[in-house]
Amino acid sequence: MRFIIIAFLVLTTAACTSSPTPVADTLLMPQKPLLKTQHYQISYSTEHQSPKVKSVQLPAHKVKRNQTVSIIADNTSVTDTLYTQITDALNAIQLNVVSKGTSDYTLSIHQLELNFVEDTKYQIDTPESPLPTFEKVSLLHPSQQCATISADVSMRLTHRASGDVVWFGKSAIESASFHREPLIYSYSQEQIISNELEVASFIHQQNTEQARLLRATQKVVTPPYKTISKISSLTKVQGPCNRTEVSALTPMMQYYLSSILIDKIKVQ
Repeated sequence: MRFIIIAFLVLTTAACTSSPTPVADTLLMPQKPLLKTQHYQISYSTEHQSPKVKSVQLPAHKVKRNQTVSIIADNTSVTDTLYTQITDALNAIQLNVVSKGTSDYTLSIHQLELNFVEDTKYQIDTPESPLPTFEKVSLLHPSQQCATISADVSMRLTHRASGDVVWFGKSAIESASFHREPLIYSYSQEQIISNELEVASFIHQQNTEQARLLRATQKVVTPPYKTISKISSLTKVQGPCNRTEVSALTPMMQYYLSSILIDKIKVQ
C-alpha cells in the first residue's frame, strides 16, 4: 500500500512538471490611421507708389514731327535692347532717329542708375474665401521682406544748331511699385502621428518573454495612435523677392521710365 501511494505521488508530480506554461501571442503593431494632407496658397501685397516724373519743356524751339534725333548715351550703360526701345518710343511720337550724320536734336541720356534700397515689407492678404489655416499662418508668417531696387532715368533734348536745351526730364520708381502683382506662396497642412515611438516601445516591451507570460493571465490594451496637424514651410510660387529675381526686372523698369519721359515731349 505504501508503494502504491509513493508511485501515485511520483506520477502526479511528473504530470505537473510536463504541463506547458501559458504564453500570450506576440503583439503586432496596430494599423496606422489614414493621414490627410491639404494644400493651400496665400498672397502678400504692399502699397504701390506711382513713378516720380519731372518734365520741363522750354519754348525756345518747337519740336516738330519728322524732325531728326540722335541718341547720345556716352556716360551711361545703355544696352542694345534699351537703345532700340528708346528709338521705338521716339518714332511713336513721330521723331526720326538717326545714327549717322547731323540731326535736328540730340537726346542725351544723363542718368541710368539702379541701386538696392531698403527692403520692402509685404503684408499677408486676407483671402476672399475662408481659409481654415489662415489664422495660424498669419501668426507664423505675417509678412515677407523682399529686396528692392530703385531705378532712375534722366534725359535732355538739345537743339543741335543752337545748343539750346529744349526739354529735360527725370523719372524714378522702385521695383515693388513697378511689379504690382502680389507674392504667392504655397504650403500644406498634413496630419502626422505624434506618438508612434511610444506605441512601438509599448509593443516591444510587451513582446519580451516576461511580459508575454504576464499577458497570458492579464489583458493589456495597446495605446491608440494620436495625430496632430502640422503646417509646412512656405514655398514661393509667384513674384520676385530675392535679389536675383528683383534684378531681372531692371531692363523693363528702365524701358518703362524711358518711355514715360519720351512721351512727355510735346511734338507739334
